[in-house]
Amino acid sequence: MYKVFLVDDEPSIREGLTTIIEWEKYGFQVIATAASGREAISRFEELEPDLTIIDIRMPGMTGLDVIEEVRRNRPDSHFLILSGYADFDYAKKAISFGVDGYLLKPVDEEEIIGELERIATILTRERETMARQAGEDTVFREHQIEALLFDSLEGAGSMEEDSLGLHWPHYQIVLLEMHAAPDLQRGSVMKRKLIEAFDHKDRGIVFSFHSGLGLLSKETITSESSARNLYDELEGLLGEWEVHMYGAAGEPVHSTSEIARSYTQANRLLGERFLFTEQRIILWTEGSEGESESVVKPEVEAVDGAHEPVEDELADKLYYALDIRSSESVMRVLVEMEERLVPYHRTEQAIKTAFSQVFSLAFNKLAATNQHMHSIMQEHSVLINEVYHQFTMSDLKVMAAEHFNRLIQRMGGGSKDTVLKQMIEFIQRNPGENLKLEVLAEVFNYNSSYLGKLFKNHTGEYFNAFLDKVRMEKAKELLDEGLKVHQVAARVGYANVDYFHGKFKKYVGESPSAYKQARTQSSLKGTATDINEE
Repeated sequence: MYKVFLVDDEPSIREGLTTIIEWEKYGFQVIATAASGREAISRFEELEPDLTIIDIRMPGMTGLDVIEEVRRNRPDSHFLILSGYADFDYAKKAISFGVDGYLLKPVDEEEIIGELERIATILTRERETMARQAGEDTVFREHQIEALLFDSLEGAGSMEEDSLGLHWPHYQIVLLEMHAAPDLQRGSVMKRKLIEAFDHKDRGIVFSFHSGLGLLSKETITSESSARNLYDELEGLLGEWEVHMYGAAGEPVHSTSEIARSYTQANRLLGERFLFTEQRIILWTEGSEGESESVVKPEVEAVDGAHEPVEDELADKLYYALDIRSSESVMRVLVEMEERLVPYHRTEQAIKTAFSQVFSLAFNKLAATNQHMHSIMQEHSVLINEVYHQFTMSDLKVMAAEHFNRLIQRMGGGSKDTVLKQMIEFIQRNPGENLKLEVLAEVFNYNSSYLGKLFKNHTGEYFNAFLDKVRMEKAKELLDEGLKVHQVAARVGYANVDYFHGKFKKYVGESPSAYKQARTQSSLKGTATDINEE
């Protein structure tokens, strides 16, 4: 719709023109009226009408005075003159000002409709021309910006402000990574939206880069509040689409030769997007070298061979937490995974792969001890797939916690038993695991020395002695089932068979081989007795 501004000192004229014409039918909409020339001047910049219909004679400031004033700043504005005087002198002067038409009062409806149709054609042609020229100019400037950025990065130098048509006090690069449902047409529409808001209003230049859209901004973004304001504006412009958007701003610079530096800063920062804790525009001061709560920065020692995270160890802890059905323990393990895996693996893909590996190992152990629960492996496949669809580390943790909580509920819900009872039952279910008091203390969130004392007071035995006892009872069961000694040793957590021999003899009073032989002979005697009795 084209916007129409009605200016006349007679209320009946203003009301009559507003109501007697079906404006929308002809592509127009009356956006405002004014009762004087002064009021028209004061509101013109705010309204930006496409067509102004104005009375030629008004007290104080005539319609011709208004046109003359407006023409100084807006020479292309369109006017239709209204007059109750068939005065040729007024008509000549109005024509000299380049008005679009001259209508006599009382206004004939068919005559004004004819004028509207004629002016609509002119306005449409003008808009098409402007759009074509703006589009050509925008494409040209975008190509110039891309050449400036990437040629400069390759050492090919920079270009002068004149070649860009830019004479700004500052230049700043803002890069936007946007995630939405795949749709090439949607991407081009979103880009056009930003071009209309920035290029067409001389606020900056929108350009494409490898991960999304970039903005060479004329306005500087130097504080969290200005970054938030820009993000909110962008979110408003793209609000009709479901877009996950993350932004990074390089440092403002004073010449085009330095723009590549601003781009490099923003691009490096956007590379840490997976560690962003929220959707917003991060400033160049907030990256890995800056201080910000908006980016995850686990406090760990420098990475070297001694600090390489062991996925097996983390998987054991996660398995223990799931096996005792403790959501709190699961969250502690997820936090530890972030603290240990993120600094070591660094990149998004490597971090996700490491998390997937830990999850898979834990699920495999859980499934082995809960063979009746097919939902465990179903949950596993869903979880692993979801890992690779998370936008940030924070999203990944939340998603994983939700999956594990659902699984715990299906396994019977969170246990309400005492910690010591849970420990004992866990040991009895998992005698073959490489169980250590220190690891279990972490899972249950206790000091290991304190937990050891509690365990001794509750069971009457030290942790390791109790563990050996449980393992030996399990070993006797397995030997009774006919397993070989080395197989039993491995199944109850002893990699060294000789060490297992010593432990077994100490606990049972004879070696595993002797125990197995005695049990076999006893079984054979029992069988022979049964046969004789028959």
